[in-house]
Amino acid sequence: MRKRLKSVLSLLESHTQEELIFNFLEINQRRPRFEALMAGVINATEKRMECYAVSGTSTVSLQRFEVSLLDVNHPLIHVLRSGVNAIWQTLHRGVRIEESRFRQFVCELPNECGLFATPVFDHRGAASGVIAAFSCQPEQLNKPNSVFSLSCELFQYQLKKVMELEQLHRQLRQIQTVFHTQQERQKQLDELIAELSSTGERNLPGIAKDYSGISDLLAAIEEFECDVLTQRLRQFNANKKRVAESLNLSPRTLAYKLTKYGCDV
Repeated sequence: MRKRLKSVLSLLESHTQEELIFNFLEINQRRPRFEALMAGVINATEKRMECYAVSGTSTVSLQRFEVSLLDVNHPLIHVLRSGVNAIWQTLHRGVRIEESRFRQFVCELPNECGLFATPVFDHRGAASGVIAAFSCQPEQLNKPNSVFSLSCELFQYQLKKVMELEQLHRQLRQIQTVFHTQQERQKQLDELIAELSSTGERNLPGIAKDYSGISDLLAAIEEFECDVLTQRLRQFNANKKRVAESLNLSPRTLAYKLTKYGCDV
């Protein structure tokens, strides 16, 4: 018993959703009361639940299933949507299950069995997955204080931690991306100001600007674009084709910018 509890507690060492699922199945797969065991979590981006299942106690077979979140008649989606435990005393060898692969999986189980399924939730309290156990006595799996119940609770606890950590990592990457973008824009602006300062004497009259009072980066960039376009129009005697070629712009983009900034010779 102590060894079993120690193996169940090892769920807390899982660092990803997939690792947590594999560890959960490995810990519980050889229990004789199970004909099969399944665990899955939602992939919200692709609107499906990705499940892994093991069946058999001597030769263990790991299978992967993808269940559409729109399949409201699927037993696992029913549990996911209801947010509460469900027990089917018998699955009738899967004859009433519409989804073909899941129906075949149930049909190939060695004994006529039922199903105990319980939803799991993310760190925001939303249903995010399902644990399903196939057994000839599914009602026995709902007993509190059993090793299986403890493993389900630890699965739930660790899944919340993993999902919260994954969200924090995504937010950190977004912040890093925004920070890097702002750094690049600031660097470009500094280079533009330095170039303008060093070549100020070659600017045409009325074009040179004082950028020391810049407080809005986007407005400053737009102002600089307008100055460059105005200068090029004067340089090439309003020949828009030459202006576009010298700035590596398409004629349509140049026309848009000239209209946007109201540039004139």
